[in-house]
Amino acid sequence: MTDYRNSSHNLFGSITVMPTQKLSLTTSFTYNQSSGGYDEVVMPSVEHLAVNDLGDPELTHQDFFFDEMHTYSDLNYKLSILAVRAAYRVSPSMMLTADFDYAELTDAAAWVYGSETGSLTGIRTGVEISF
Repeated sequence: MTDYRNSSHNLFGSITVMPTQKLSLTTSFTYNQSSGGYDEVVMPSVEHLAVNDLGDPELTHQDFFFDEMHTYSDLNYKLSILAVRAAYRVSPSMMLTADFDYAELTDAAAWVYGSETGSLTGIRTGVEISF
């Protein structure tokens, strides 16, 4: 059989400042580096079998090679996220918010779905109401 191994390293930091009583500014950074994969698969030889359960006289027409199977689930990626937020308190129960997010993924082990390397930028505004 085979064993699965993985490794994950995470870093997160956040800073909030309040230049005025009503305004808060927050920035955060997240970093994740992860990898995982199976050890090489070692399957027993089937060449000595003459007849299988279905009554086939030979198995020579079938492919029982698993040389690359352990690479199908390899993962190796880095994810970085930068977030910035501004919040302005209009009243004790209402705040106006603006958020900016940038995320970047680097996929170093593309497999079933191909490379998933890319980036995403998001901008949001909103109103928060407390009650």
